[in-house]
Amino acid sequence: MHPPSGAPTSPLFSIRQTPHSGRAVFATQDIPPDTLLWRASDLTLAVLLREYRREVCGHCFSYEHGRDLSTRDRSIGFSFCNDTCAAAWRHSAGEIGIQAWTAVEKLVKHRSKEDDEMVYPDQARPKPAAIATAWDTVGAQASLIRVAREGERDQEPNVPNAAGVKVTKQHRRAVQKALLNPLRPDSLAFFVSGLLWHYNRPHEWSHLTALAPDPTPYHSFADLAAFTQTYLHLLCVLPLPLLALCAPDTLVALSRHDGHNSFGIRSLEDDGAEFFGYGCWPGASYFNHSCAPNVGKRRVGREWEFRSCGMVGRGEELCISYLSGEERGWSKGRRMGVLRRNWGFESLHASLLIQ
Repeated sequence: MHPPSGAPTSPLFSIRQTPHSGRAVFATQDIPPDTLLWRASDLTLAVLLREYRREVCGHCFSYEHGRDLSTRDRSIGFSFCNDTCAAAWRHSAGEIGIQAWTAVEKLVKHRSKEDDEMVYPDQARPKPAAIATAWDTVGAQASLIRVAREGERDQEPNVPNAAGVKVTKQHRRAVQKALLNPLRPDSLAFFVSGLLWHYNRPHEWSHLTALAPDPTPYHSFADLAAFTQTYLHLLCVLPLPLLALCAPDTLVALSRHDGHNSFGIRSLEDDGAEFFGYGCWPGASYFNHSCAPNVGKRRVGREWEFRSCGMVGRGEELCISYLSGEERGWSKGRRMGVLRRNWGFESLHASLLIQ
């Protein structure tokens, strides 16, 4: 049986189907303590919370204990620990990526924070039917915006765009209406990061879609509405080469496959007390959770290292903890609440939703 697209491979372990938690990682031989099992470098998308953009390097995620970093690029809205990281970020983003981040930063920086980023876990999560309806509802306005944007390919008035449609006041009003809606900067960053990864590395898209989808990825109806409005915002400002990718199917796929498979980007010196954002490393997502893990994970810049915590016997499942250092010290009930809310399972043993 071939491993799934994007799954980790090693002589030390194999990926198997389990009856209780989908696919999982199992040792194929006895593994001594502190053995490097896997290094995850396949970062697909990452979100640095906007409030930390001046303190956390946009490339390697280093943190200077709350101090502003010395290398700051206001046009794209990111800071870097040095010129090397800034150059690496630009190389990874590419020309279209730099244009996209510049357009989004221009949209955001003159607006006050109008959204509510707080998550209220007790609110009802929209079901799949309601999610489909919400995305369908913005379809008509999205179509008008697309026509207006296509008109930018030829700025002569009353000239049909690439689709053969003349841009009218109705199309331009659709753009103006979308731009007046409240902004959610971190949702914009989530979609831009994912779209650029898809644009720059289309052959790796299946690595994300091979992961278990969350059919209800939005925390509330307000959260769902914010994401559909973010879609309209992006249609208004993204570079034209990205418009074809900026479609509901792609954006919903990003939300569904990221939710239960992302890793927090935290500070390294204080057991992860500071939460800066999150990212998705598809290969890393195959390690299931246990409250008594036999594998430790550690972020090294943009990568994750996975090492055996002790002697691991052949045939044992290799499990990590999804909880931060502080969370691991909480009571059983409180830990179960975090696991249920963030990853959708009850058990204190291996239970990641990779199907």
